[in-house]
Amino acid sequence: MTSESNRVGSVALVVLVSLGLLFTATIAMSARASGSPGSPTVAVLPSGAGQSGPAVTCGETDIPLASAAPYAALGGTSITNTGPSALTGDIGVYTGTSVTGFPPGTYTGTKNVDNSTSKAAQANLTIAFNDAKGLTNCPVSVAGNIGGQTLAPGLYKSTSTLAISSGALTLSGGGNPNAVWVFQVASALTVASGRTVILSDGAQAGNVFWQVGSSATFGTTSAMKGTVMAYASITMNSGSTLNGRALAETGDVTLADSTITVPSTTAPSTYPVTFTESGLPAATSWSVTYGGVWSSSTTTTNVFNVVSGTYTYTVNLAGYIATPASGSVTVSGAAAGQAIAFAAGAAGTATVTFTESGLAAGTNWSVTFNTVLKNSTTTTIAFAAMASGTYTYISGVVANFTASPASGGLVVNGTAVGQSIAFSSTSSSSSSAGTPLWVWVVIGVVVVAAIAGIGAAIARSSRGKPKQPEQPEQQPPK
Repeated sequence: MTSESNRVGSVALVVLVSLGLLFTATIAMSARASGSPGSPTVAVLPSGAGQSGPAVTCGETDIPLASAAPYAALGGTSITNTGPSALTGDIGVYTGTSVTGFPPGTYTGTKNVDNSTSKAAQANLTIAFNDAKGLTNCPVSVAGNIGGQTLAPGLYKSTSTLAISSGALTLSGGGNPNAVWVFQVASALTVASGRTVILSDGAQAGNVFWQVGSSATFGTTSAMKGTVMAYASITMNSGSTLNGRALAETGDVTLADSTITVPSTTAPSTYPVTFTESGLPAATSWSVTYGGVWSSSTTTTNVFNVVSGTYTYTVNLAGYIATPASGSVTVSGAAAGQAIAFAAGAAGTATVTFTESGLAAGTNWSVTFNTVLKNSTTTTIAFAAMASGTYTYISGVVANFTASPASGGLVVNGTAVGQSIAFSSTSSSSSSAGTPLWVWVVIGVVVVAAIAGIGAAIARSSRGKPKQPEQPEQQPPK
């Protein structure tokens, strides 16, 4: 009977603990699925004002190296060389103090060891490293071995290690000498022995950047191209070459009969992009925003000078309807143009109303319309007294939600205009009904512990009082 009671108590304990764990999991999943933050934050997308030049729609610009640019090798702790390595450029170390192997190694620039010059170079390397790491413009995912591939200009992102191990990697500029490649490598970068990086169709080594989260290693007789910025160390094995720079933030640069040549690049070539209007009275001021840069004119043309790339544009003018009002113009090594036709809109003004759906009541959201920002905690945002014309809008960012459409253009032509914006949860919220997920997890753990304690008590009770051990039979005295 006692054995049966023990089994019943144990089963009860297991069932109760299992129910408690199920309760915790259910609460956690409910919090994840709700996607309804208690107090969502709101951020407004930048309008492009203050940019120094047009931004390419999908593409990258050079990573500024500043005072780190002249260095063929820059180490955090040391530079170690064996054999007749040949470096064209400066060498330096900060905060370390060790530079060995020169001679027999040679360098054409200056040597800066633990001084203000190498300190500044390391500071600028850190800035460049973080700039490259933070890029998010149209990333292309890469993984494992990228040898044998041909890659166009752009941003390439690896979430782990990256290698060039089965064939050459070709970087093709497509005839654009200003084309830029940025490789974000979360962990180690390895170039196998004998493997090469080939530059073709105008690609330049000075426009190739490798941001490496740990260490970079180049095998014997490998031929690498571009500026290598490694958080830890860089190792160049016997006979390896680098048309670029070996820049290590915190670790060593190790060379063995290696060659490094700091690359030179041709100055970026720019080409005119001309927007030409028709339909406006003489001397009317009109404007174009192209690649994030705003320009106005009272003549029939607005001109921008840009490097090759694809850039978006918008045209706004109160009282007139622009056709097209937005689009993109691609520049590929030559001048480009875009015609804009204006037609007078209806007289008078009208109201433009944006209506949201999908957000919890009281959620703060925003719209930037015709460069004017408005916020609301209701379902509507209105812009009154808008003259006829073509206007652009951008929906403000609401944490854990995606807006559709996020941006666009509207034509006002004397009558009221409405635009719906639907918000959908990204299901990445860590809260439910305003309560953080960790609170629910703690509550669940407490409940599990309480249920376990109750179960244990039930189990003990079901066993009853422990049986007293039998006393040995008393023998009668002789």
